[in-house]
Amino acid sequence: MPDYKVFEPFNCTYDKILTSEEVCEVESVKQEILRSFEEELALFCKNHNLNLDQQSVLQSLECSIKSILSYCRLPSEKKDPFEISAKEYLIAKLFECEKSAADKISRDLANTIAYSSQKLPNNDIALKGSAKSIAEKLTLRYLFDYRNYYYDLEPIPNGSGYLYALTTNYLLDRVEEIYTKKYHKYRLWDKRSIALFSSYLFDNIGEFHDFFDMQNLRHLLEDYSEPIEITLFKEECLECWLALCADNPIHAHTELAYPNENGVIFEEYIPLHSVNEDVWSSLYEHYHQKFLDFSK
Repeated sequence: MPDYKVFEPFNCTYDKILTSEEVCEVESVKQEILRSFEEELALFCKNHNLNLDQQSVLQSLECSIKSILSYCRLPSEKKDPFEISAKEYLIAKLFECEKSAADKISRDLANTIAYSSQKLPNNDIALKGSAKSIAEKLTLRYLFDYRNYYYDLEPIPNGSGYLYALTTNYLLDRVEEIYTKKYHKYRLWDKRSIALFSSYLFDNIGEFHDFFDMQNLRHLLEDYSEPIEITLFKEECLECWLALCADNPIHAHTELAYPNENGVIFEEYIPLHSVNEDVWSSLYEHYHQKFLDFSK
């Protein structure tokens, strides 16, 4: 972004700094922003079952726009092609204001949804699985009062307007972000979870198993004449971990446990890239032992 030279802030009305034609253009943009925002807000509320005071939100946006047009920092006279005119600057600020208003709606809602996790017992199904699946279940519960996820639910309509902040994907991302930062607690890797992750990486899995197609490290047993160094081992493990997090089999909005419902959901544990050396040493020992057993 180029640096804009600006005047010191001063009180002004934009009709004193623009030509009449430019004033009309800015007014037209303002009215279009308010109209489009009203439509997208209504659709967002409908899709997400929100009882939001839409008129109050619109009035707030209109007041913010009015403030921009009456108290502004304007670019100086253009001296190079990267500096913009007062009209272009004002229009850009109007769109920034609209985007900010949409973002605030989603973030305020996401904060409320993430906080709702604190009212649930620790063994509630909504708090099972990865932070991403938890965010989805918390959102479904808060917006639609879903309390049982063991059946297929229609996906929340995502919206199709140009304000990305007023879409389901954006809302879910913000819920996950806020929940992870403020409330999420990872499980600590223990002997059982490490052993099961080692099994996931190295053991043969039947073709009808839910994890059959997942990336693993069987090739480290089959294609090498001796164990690889721990540094390379970590890299290989992390690659499998990322693949697992991206495509873990899911049922009822929750990642499946390995090797079965009595196993563990790996995403509930501290991410592999953040574990301490004790965990890595234990995983590497499991790899060594499986290599020896495979070589017999």
